[in-house]
Amino acid sequence: MTTQNPKPNESTTSNVEVLVDKAKHSSVKLKGTDQEMGLDAGSLNDASELFGDLSLPMMRGSNLNLPASADPLTAYLARLNYIEPLPADEQQELAERYVNENDRNAGKMLILTNLRLVVKLAREYQRRWTNLLDLIQEGNVGLAEAVTRYDPYRGVKFTSYAQYWIRAMILNYLMNHLHPVKIGSSRAGRKLFYNLKKARRELMRQGHPNPTPALIADYLDVDESEVVRVAAQLDAPPVYLDAQAPGHEKTTVGELMHSETADPEELVTDYDLATRLREAINAFGENLDDEREMTIWFDRMIAEEPRSLVDLGEYWGVSKERIRQVEVQIRDDFRRFLLDRLGDEVKLDFLDQLG
Repeated sequence: MTTQNPKPNESTTSNVEVLVDKAKHSSVKLKGTDQEMGLDAGSLNDASELFGDLSLPMMRGSNLNLPASADPLTAYLARLNYIEPLPADEQQELAERYVNENDRNAGKMLILTNLRLVVKLAREYQRRWTNLLDLIQEGNVGLAEAVTRYDPYRGVKFTSYAQYWIRAMILNYLMNHLHPVKIGSSRAGRKLFYNLKKARRELMRQGHPNPTPALIADYLDVDESEVVRVAAQLDAPPVYLDAQAPGHEKTTVGELMHSETADPEELVTDYDLATRLREAINAFGENLDDEREMTIWFDRMIAEEPRSLVDLGEYWGVSKERIRQVEVQIRDDFRRFLLDRLGDEVKLDFLDQLG
């Protein structure tokens, strides 16, 4: 049978993100991330010291010529205009100096050059009843914390790493101030704050139209009493949590906050893992030289809308069972490919969901 080179159908375009998403929502984790990576007093003290004594002339504002009536936010933003942004390679050098030489001036400069990033992220969570400076202050603490924790040799840009700590600090502030009773008083409470809505949605998708607290507790691995406590507050939130989140159509403030995660280290791990998975998936696909395998891989196994076994069987003139056998072989080949490329750093349970 003569066939043309099998390109992904337009209707089933190969979608690497589908596979990455499957991996991130399964048991895939890098080694060493199972333990809790919360804030500790020592790291916060280091961050506080690093941020607390910033005194470069660009921050003093002595030559800003601001009117006497200028409010604190206007004055602060004006000072930021005097800070020159640094390219990624120079930020990398600063991070290496801070880590290798304990160069605190390098750490301070890394903070200064990213203060605008804090303002940008803080604005995403600003509400008319919220003092933006409060959010900026919390975000600045997160930025300083990121400097003290950043590993410049991990392959993740500092700004990508820092944004997770900035968001985490801002969200922690909102979590503890938007409700009269603090939700985030325990790790389980924080986990529920960020994941309750997502857990309900997933359980409903699995066939549970009204997930019970017990079912949610089992799904999130928390106590049922915590589910009841947090749900009672989140299910009857202040009106402003139902407001549309700026820059997010059809998304409320509450939904946006629920979509975040409380652990920046886990987010960076996800980012790192997703990047390496994308590279591996692309490389594996490029290495396939059998036309039928290429069609099954691109049009079924990593397609956003996978073609059926029957459809592919008819296309290649074989039974659907034969297509399934080839699919299993491709999956095994990909498993070995990942092990060779990534070693045993990742669990490969998600591969069973392919196809």
